[in-house]
Amino acid sequence: MAAEVKKGVDTTKNPIPFDLAQYPGPEMAKTYMPKVIAAIIKKAKRPLLVVGAELFDDPIMFDKAIEIGKTGIPIAATAHSVKGFVERGYLDNVYQIGLHPLTSYMRFDDWQGLDGKGPYDVVIYMGIFYKFANGMFSTLKHFKRDIKRVSIDRYYHINANMTFGNMAFDPDDYHAAVEEIIAALKK
Repeated sequence: MAAEVKKGVDTTKNPIPFDLAQYPGPEMAKTYMPKVIAAIIKKAKRPLLVVGAELFDDPIMFDKAIEIGKTGIPIAATAHSVKGFVERGYLDNVYQIGLHPLTSYMRFDDWQGLDGKGPYDVVIYMGIFYKFANGMFSTLKHFKRDIKRVSIDRYYHINANMTFGNMAFDPDDYHAAVEEIIAALKK
């Protein structure tokens, strides 16, 4: 059963890089409340949810990713995360691809996406190991500025456009924040 949604979970706390060695330069990610992040995702013409193997550390997040997928957002399952979707019997709109090739493809205007329907305008990362996600956000930040980079992960991602603050040590708040996004996407 899904965690009870706390009204207005403050995800803007702790806006410092989770890995203190991360220095962004003049542009830093802004922290947003879940409702605002959901509004940006809903407004997108071609969003893409990118998930990774860190979901295995918190298996309830696979169910949350599936709920997001059921709203019509395609899911790119990187690493071996596709196994979590296979185990749950959900393969609708799920594509298995490596994180690095996916990010590389997204840099090019003529890449038509995983489904061949055109480039993505919003990319949402969840469950990607911090150091990998940070590198992918940095690549898109420097080489594909017209894609909005969104993190709905437990960490503040300095190279995203919008992110939560650090919630790595408070799983209840993190689950509630993602549930708030899902609820807003379903409206």
